Amino acid sequence: MHVLLTREGSLPDWRRRNLHASWRWCLLINVPIAIVAFIAGTILVTESKSGRGSSYDIPGAVLGTAGLVALVYGFTQAAKTGVGWLSVEVISYLVGAVILLVAFVLVELRSASPLLPMRVVLDRNRGGSYLSSLLVFAGLFAMFLFLSYYFQYNLGYSALKSGIAFLPFSVGVIVTSGLVSALLPRTGPKPLMLIGLAMGAIGLATFTFISDTSSWVTSVLPGELLMSAGLALVLVPLSSRALTGVNDDDAGVASAVLNSTHQIGGSLGTALLNTFYASAVASYILAHHLSPSAFNPPAAIHGYHVAFWIGVGLIAAAFVAVLVLVNAGKDDITTQPGVPAGA
Repeated sequence: MHVLLTREGSLPDWRRRNLHASWRWCLLINVPIAIVAFIAGTILVTESKSGRGSSYDIPGAVLGTAGLVALVYGFTQAAKTGVGWLSVEVISYLVGAVILLVAFVLVELRSASPLLPMRVVLDRNRGGSYLSSLLVFAGLFAMFLFLSYYFQYNLGYSALKSGIAFLPFSVGVIVTSGLVSALLPRTGPKPLMLIGLAMGAIGLATFTFISDTSSWVTSVLPGELLMSAGLALVLVPLSSRALTGVNDDDAGVASAVLNSTHQIGGSLGTALLNTFYASAVASYILAHHLSPSAFNPPAAIHGYHVAFWIGVGLIAAAFVAVLVLVNAGKDDITTQPGVPAGA
């Protein structure tokens, strides 16, 4: 299955030897960025402290981290050949994840200085925003992950060309975000979020029509632009709702939870979608009596389509979460915690 996912085994010997001095080095880019951020933060960021006493919530941190690791690892293990969703190993990890996360919530409810105060997430609008953010980023990785596979392994793009093929998405988010910021005080968050989620789901669904003979301009670019505009319509109101109405002591936690939903959603989405992709590819190969030892373009395309549809389902679930939970109007919009609308 490793060959199906990475195709590294089919590379010439000279390219396999150079892999350790090529794309892997790009992972080091975070090091100088982190150093610059650390120095700038030390010099420029002033200290602020809560008026209340605080302490480290070690049990909460351990339980929350262990629960999420078990959940992601369980999803990932299900993709392995001969394991599957009903294996004892996968079920054990998933059950363990549930137990650990429930224990995390119980500890937070009883802790004097909780890592995640439940009042932050139990607010209807804020909780709905966090849930939709997690689902959106889980579904969004269907585009990034499987279009990357598609560009390089089906269309034969280089890594650089694949990156350039994603640029319209980034440009669309940046341009649309400026427009959304101007619209938000007039419309309120909910209409923009619902429209954006619908656009994102439709854009992701267009990728289910790609094939080995598809053109990037006609089959990929429209979906990228639709998703980029939709994501901007969602993210700007999400950021507003996540920080509106929190007290000064909870402002940092509220912002951190929003960022955490991005990271957790991406991790869970990658593990879950890759698992379903691998299962779909294996089923296709078995049904069509193909060789499992080499990259098979039709099987991969089938796997992409399955993953894209699951991503659409995740974004649709985010749409439902916003529709049911978010009820804030335009008068509830603030730019900073504790600052009334229009101040």
